Amino acid sequence: MDFVELEAALSLRGLQDFPLLYKEVTDSTNLDVLKHYQARQQQCIALCEMQTAGKGRRGRQWISPLAQNIYCTIGIEKFLPPAQLGLVSILSGIALCQALAVCGIANIKLKWPNDLYFEMQKLGGVLIESRPIADGGYFFAIGFGINVHMTQAQLDEIPQAATSLDLISGDLVDRQEILLAAIEAVIEKIRNFDETGAKALGKEFAQIDAFYGRSIRVISANSEVRGRNAGINQNGQLVLETDSGPQNFSAAEISLRAVD
Repeated sequence: MDFVELEAALSLRGLQDFPLLYKEVTDSTNLDVLKHYQARQQQCIALCEMQTAGKGRRGRQWISPLAQNIYCTIGIEKFLPPAQLGLVSILSGIALCQALAVCGIANIKLKWPNDLYFEMQKLGGVLIESRPIADGGYFFAIGFGINVHMTQAQLDEIPQAATSLDLISGDLVDRQEILLAAIEAVIEKIRNFDETGAKALGKEFAQIDAFYGRSIRVISANSEVRGRNAGINQNGQLVLETDSGPQNFSAAEISLRAVD
């Protein structure tokens, strides 16, 4: 990554109020953003070439080989009703799919609530952490990782089907171009969202939901429920149609799997 070029490009996009925090190697870009905000109460963007303690949802390790992928966290303030905090992950995922499409990477889907998929292979993910702020809003650390240059041999070491942008495109992609498009799209999506957009968001998500309308298993610590994925409600919860009626699930509670 070219740090100077990145700063200039962000400024040209009107994002000069998001200072860029860059480290070649860091524990976690989410942690970098949260520490920066705690010290300065300032929105920011953290980037690195490698994370040593990167994590996915529910504390899972995020594989982060040096200078091959995108590891980024956007720190942004936003006012949302507490019930709608789960929408930030949905909004961010949609924005990333749209950014990739603009860069020529089409047909990227979302696995609720926060995974990027291409042909049922994982391409990346989103991890949201939030902190309440004094005036009733929230500060969000929106972390995302996208596999860019990883080879098939490297991906085969991951314990699930995975892919990278190079493999999807059949050529080397420009990491910096993807990163800038992603940052701009996520910030714009979060800034422009308001409560009136929650109803339309369900339809927008359904168009790129990798499991929409499919039979799925919803797995929690103590149970498993099967049904048809009916998309999301206005708070970003998964809606599962079951024999006993619709059930709603929050992201922190469960994992989603296709019915084999």
